[in-house]
Formats: sequence, C-alpha cells, structure tokens
Amino acid sequence: MKINSSTEAAMRAMIHAAVQRDFPKLDERLRTLNDDDTAAATVELALTLVGFLMVDIHKGRPSDDQILAVAEEVAEAESWAQPTRHEVADFLMRLMRGEPFATAVPTENVIILAFVVAANLLSSCRRDDEKWWDYLDRIEAAMGAAR
Repeated sequence: MKINSSTEAAMRAMIHAAVQRDFPKLDERLRTLNDDDTAAATVELALTLVGFLMVDIHKGRPSDDQILAVAEEVAEAESWAQPTRHEVADFLMRLMRGEPFATAVPTENVIILAFVVAANLLSSCRRDDEKWWDYLDRIEAAMGAAR
C-alpha cells in the first residue's frame, strides 16, 4: 500500500490530538481537511491502520472475544470522546470483517472512532521502549510492504 505523504501527515495530526485527548483540537484538525477526497483518504488510511494494529497486537486476525475486550478497554480509557463499548465493538467487528459501516455505525462515529481507536492502540500497545509514533512508523512500514 502506497501511503500519500499529505494524507499521512493529516492522519498523524489527528491521532496526536486523540492521544492528547483533546476533542476540540481533533475536531479543528478534521475541519482543516481541504475537501471531501482528502477527508475520505485520511479516514481510510486511519481505518487501514486500525486493522493492521489489531492484527499486529493479536498476532493475527483477532477473535470476537478479543475484539470485545479491546472495545471495553477503549471505551473505558477514551471516555473523553464518549465512545460506548457497543459502538467500539460494532466499529471493530465491521472493520475486521470488512463489512460496511453504513447500517450500524453513523459516519461521524466512524470518523472519530478511527482516530480515537488508532490513538489508543498506538499508545497502549506499543513496546515499553518506544513512543506511539515509533509504533506508527513500524505499522506504516508493514502497511507499505503489504501491497
């Protein structure tokens, strides 16, 4: 997968705001995306990132029980963004199964959850000796290799 540098920079900025648990900053950064195509590409990249993170963390495709456990952890840890366990579980289940979100997860929730879940996984599942952005670098390298 080829990662566009401007899309990647926008995604990193939004993940950074989510790591800081700064909803106004996250919202502001979302509003700075120039057009629908840029916004869609940035969210798509974040969704791909979350999928790669889930596979990396679980050493393969996670089971439903593992997804539910992650949903519980994310909902509790990221209460600042007000995701419910059910919303995060629906989001992750559909993402990992490659199912459309449209019927179960509102678009605005998908957008916010993409960055909030990515931020949570990057910061809570990284190696002890690395920062969240180092883990992101490793996952992006894997994404780049998986063409």
